[in-house]
Amino acid sequence: MENNQIGESFYENMDNKDKTISKITYKDNKIFINDSLYFIANDPIWEYKIGGYQVLDKYLKSHKGEAIDIKHFENTIKILQETIILQDKIQKIELI
Repeated sequence: MENNQIGESFYENMDNKDKTISKITYKDNKIFINDSLYFIANDPIWEYKIGGYQVLDKYLKSHKGEAIDIKHFENTIKILQETIILQDKIQKIELI
């Protein structure tokens, strides 16, 4: 998986372009929202929590049964990736 693919969406089956959030699974750096549509992410992004809630899982579960806004979800994944990168940089700052 290349970093420039993070957040990108793909269809496992091009004959099934369903955008409905129905079956949420994460495996092998892929977040499936149904049997065909998935998004590229890595473990830290998928597991990222705010206030005890796993951000992406919580979002998907709260919108289950709805059509996903692909661009919004892609951007959310990319923003979480950048957040993790910035947090790592901040943790490396040595205070005097």
